[in-house]
Amino acid sequence: REALAVTARLCGPELERYGRCVAASPGSWQRDCGGLRDSVSRCASNHPLVRRIGRDCSEALGALERCLRERPGDAAACGATAGDFLRCAETVT
Repeated sequence: REALAVTARLCGPELERYGRCVAASPGSWQRDCGGLRDSVSRCASNHPLVRRIGRDCSEALGALERCLRERPGDAAACGATAGDFLRCAETVT
């Protein structure tokens, strides 16, 4: 939770724009929101805790990204995978 809170605090505007884009484009968010996703990543990568989560949880994050890629119109189907990543992130913090 701390890592997510840090990311939200440091990168709130970027996260908000990305979230609005994803919600508005359920079938095409990967294509339509890529630039916004990159801006969140750039912002988050400037914080050491977020970098550590990216390193220590890369396997869980990769699985989540694969799931979202394979189910572009059904992000809810990736809930368990998202949970795995969040649990990993919490252990880092």
